[in-house]
Amino acid sequence: MQEWSHYIFSEDVDSKPLRINISVPEDNVSALCKRLNIHSIKDLKAQIVLTRNPISKIIHVEGALKVDLCQYCIVTLEPVPEHVDDNFETWFTEPSEAVSFTKAKRERMNPQEKSEQPMLEECDDPEKIIDGKIDLGELVTQHLSLSLNPYPRIEGIVFENQEERLKEKEEGVYRNPFAALKEWKIAEKKKE
Repeated sequence: MQEWSHYIFSEDVDSKPLRINISVPEDNVSALCKRLNIHSIKDLKAQIVLTRNPISKIIHVEGALKVDLCQYCIVTLEPVPEHVDDNFETWFTEPSEAVSFTKAKRERMNPQEKSEQPMLEECDDPEKIIDGKIDLGELVTQHLSLSLNPYPRIEGIVFENQEERLKEKEEGVYRNPFAALKEWKIAEKKKE
């Protein structure tokens, strides 16, 4: 079971844009915080527009999410407030629908040719619709996780003695592997 689900039936989406506003129910907030490893979420909302391409039958989803939340500071583990305001888009298709020409062409390539090709654009390799439904709650959760600051830190806080530790160098301890190699080469030249 997902921490937050909001399903829309794919059959309800046609070429006329379907606009939906969703927000995370209060009962789901703590499970969502646990999944994202964040302190708290306040007022997570998303505006989503779904449109089906009349020819390919692919559903295009465009969304905008806004949320105020607190993450854990990577130094002190205290809550760090953050505002996320981000846009996203993705594509969905029924499993029975035809594969895009680009994807079909790529699947016929041998492994060497595939490795030399750039990754497919998401619109050429849409997500599969499962049981006739798209889970907008899960979609927003995934995009929120990508929008979070990966290194939240309370302003002005640095690791204790971080600067001094980088400057210190004990015998046989190197900041990077190339420093050890450099000293080895200097020692070898002195022997010659």
